[in-house]
Amino acid sequence: MSTEKTHQKHPKLLRPQLGNYARAEFALVGTTCARIDGLLEEWLPQLSESFRVLTVSGKHGDLPGHDARRVGEKLMNDSPSTWNEYDDQLLGKEYDLVLVNGNHYPAARQIVFVDPKKAGTLARRKEQLTDVAAVIFCPGAEEMPDWLQEHLAAGPRVQGKFEDSHNLLLPLLRSEATAHRPPLKALILTGGKSSRMGTDKSQLVYRQETSEVDRMIAMCRTAGLEPYLSVAAVTDSADAAVPQITDRFAGMGPMGAICTALLMEPDTAWLVLACDLPLLETDTLNALISARDSRKFATAIKGASKPFPEPLVAIYEPRAYSRLLQFLSLGRACPRKMLINSDVALLEIEDETPISNANTPEERARVLTTLGARK
Repeated sequence: MSTEKTHQKHPKLLRPQLGNYARAEFALVGTTCARIDGLLEEWLPQLSESFRVLTVSGKHGDLPGHDARRVGEKLMNDSPSTWNEYDDQLLGKEYDLVLVNGNHYPAARQIVFVDPKKAGTLARRKEQLTDVAAVIFCPGAEEMPDWLQEHLAAGPRVQGKFEDSHNLLLPLLRSEATAHRPPLKALILTGGKSSRMGTDKSQLVYRQETSEVDRMIAMCRTAGLEPYLSVAAVTDSADAAVPQITDRFAGMGPMGAICTALLMEPDTAWLVLACDLPLLETDTLNALISARDSRKFATAIKGASKPFPEPLVAIYEPRAYSRLLQFLSLGRACPRKMLINSDVALLEIEDETPISNANTPEERARVLTTLGARK
């Protein structure tokens, strides 16, 4: 047997589960563009109340030869650039749901409109009908064409008339976007140097002869989250039942640990916890989980008297990965800087005790005094 190792040119990475654009996407195909674009325009604000939604349509009429973006009173015009399917995914993965005018572009799932006026358009896109979720009959259409009936085989889940399309399709879209909401896991940061404390903060004991890392693990499990340990290097001393994630952004501190978790599991949201919060309890974690807004880059806790959110008691959505890397590209390796300057949800708490850090022996002594007073 040959012992020669197979050369691997690139590291193996998990890829996010995307279609042409996003985790949840639909192409609306088979009727007029005016009707499709009208539905997209009408649905966008309704769906945006719960999800981050992108619509994709085609060119209708003359458009300017440059891209324009308005932010408040600031108008920026961009020079034309190339675009390909990877750009579609780089844009689309930031959204919970992408709705596409299928007369122009395909998507992983389809909503088919049977319209006598556009029968040829639909027939020409037969090969794009790979996963039909619904068939809607436009005025004048009573049944599916024979070729479509045969093509669909088992048939779609939803059928109905165009006048009922809102009641039929909006629940379908909401259900699909909800089903693809990233699951939430916990990332406990144990890879720091603890230089100010002078000893490993994760192994400190504040109560009941339980180390802080073990207490954090138990809290996460009580809150219904699967815990993972962020480590600088794999160690045998940790709880064998808790997976370890070795930092792949060495020297970047918590920012590197968060990016590593999002890199290793790109379809997962992470509740990130530092090990220097000995007064944090499960009720605060439950409140943060309840406040989660998956439309945002992150959901973070902020003390009522604090000017900024706490980056290490926060939920980071998969879309935060690109945002964190963008901040790294600007030479900013502080996750709080990203939170302050990004679209995030904040859970403000009046009692700031749970987010009181213990980074030094003096702060540890104050925590022990506080815990002693509670007995």
